Amino acid sequence: MPSSIPIPPELCDQTIDHLWDDLEALRACSLACKDWLPSSRFHLFRNVRLRHADDMTRFRALLTSNPTIAHCVRKLSLSADYDGATPDGTAREDDAWVNGAAELFPLLDQVTTLALARVRWHALNEETRRAFAGVSKSVRQLFLFEVSFDASRDVIAFLSAFPALHELYFQAVSWKTDSPSPFENGSDALLDAGRMQLSYLFLDPKSSPTLVTEWLLQHPYDHQLQTIQLCWRELENTQSVGDLLQASGSSLESLHVEFPAGVSEDAVLQNHLSLAHNTGLRALHFGGLDVRASQEFVSHRLFPWVTTMLSQVRSRELQEVSFALEIASVQDLLALEWVRIDSDLSREEFHGLTVMFYVSCDNDGMEKEVRREIFDRLDGFQKRGTLCISCL
Repeated sequence: MPSSIPIPPELCDQTIDHLWDDLEALRACSLACKDWLPSSRFHLFRNVRLRHADDMTRFRALLTSNPTIAHCVRKLSLSADYDGATPDGTAREDDAWVNGAAELFPLLDQVTTLALARVRWHALNEETRRAFAGVSKSVRQLFLFEVSFDASRDVIAFLSAFPALHELYFQAVSWKTDSPSPFENGSDALLDAGRMQLSYLFLDPKSSPTLVTEWLLQHPYDHQLQTIQLCWRELENTQSVGDLLQASGSSLESLHVEFPAGVSEDAVLQNHLSLAHNTGLRALHFGGLDVRASQEFVSHRLFPWVTTMLSQVRSRELQEVSFALEIASVQDLLALEWVRIDSDLSREEFHGLTVMFYVSCDNDGMEKEVRREIFDRLDGFQKRGTLCISCL
């Protein structure tokens, strides 16, 4: 009779999978027995982050000693640090070591997520920029943070090199000069972009979201955006937001919008931000509502876009609406059009809706008054849905 019963390999793999974020445990498992090594190694090297030249040197040596590790890498992050400041006070990038990635890319054939941070694309060697094509074809998630380009056309060419892209995070991306629009006469890069089926889009106000939005609108096929999270400061280009919302249509399920500079009266009157086409919308979040700004500004330029968008929701799938407010006093809450908000949220098709208010208060001890004020103002809605209020 055997002294022990062997554990099926698939159960061992599943057990190790539960340790995916425990590096110490994974290292121990990799040394425990030969059969545990493949699963342990996969999780140990699934996410590789290189931050400086020493990291690049060590990782290159590792792949040289054991090339099979390259097939474990699914997410590659090249995150450069700043090295002091220039005489004029601007941060000095330490990104020359990124050129060392050129010889690694042909080995990393399983990468599906790429992250670049604090990298000057125009300062990289031509060989390095071409080498990115080795991984770009399979990348489904792309994170760009403080990446700089020479011209806007370089941004378009870079993004268009990722035909399999599903998620794009575009944060603090910059370029020195604006090129002539590449969208008027078309280009090979845009034809490649047409094959992408983005499902998630994040745009922050430190970049120029208009360029990316116009690029996406050139997509010749149906848009598949399910989640859009954007913070928009370009008052003169809100029509681009409306065009993106319309193009997303019923695919859009979650929308997070912020307009820190407000929305112009013309944009509201011309219905630039209509949600009428987004009939599959499930979650709607209005962020960055700083009521501490001028009361006149808030009542005439900021909150009309909130109530207008809310009134035009046609989705019968809506489950959640949230508002992120910043106030100095309870009196600031009077700036909202409560009667209209209560009426829109109380529509028959929104029965069972959950509405959340995240209120950031300047002064402590306001929570009870804030909660009472909002509950009183949304009395009609509370008969049909659930109201949650959190004071931060």
